[in-house]
Amino acid sequence: SAALPTPTECCFGHAHKPVRLASLQSFYETPKDCSLPAIVFVTVSGAQVCADHGKSWVKRAIKKLGRKK
Repeated sequence: SAALPTPTECCFGHAHKPVRLASLQSFYETPKDCSLPAIVFVTVSGAQVCADHGKSWVKRAIKKLGRKK
C-alpha cells in the first residue's frame, strides 16, 4: 500500500522582520494540512523564510515576485 503524502514544508513560526525584496527569488504557500498557514520565501542564497501572508510587506513581495515570473 502506498504511503499517504505528508507535508514536508510546514512552518512553525513567522519571520518577525521583513526580508529585503532584492534578496527574494521565489515563494510558495505551505500545504493546506499544515497547522500554521504561511508563505515561504526562497532567497537567492537558498534560505527559506516563513512569513505571515497577512503582513503588508509579504503582500508587496508576492506582488513583485509574481510579476517577475
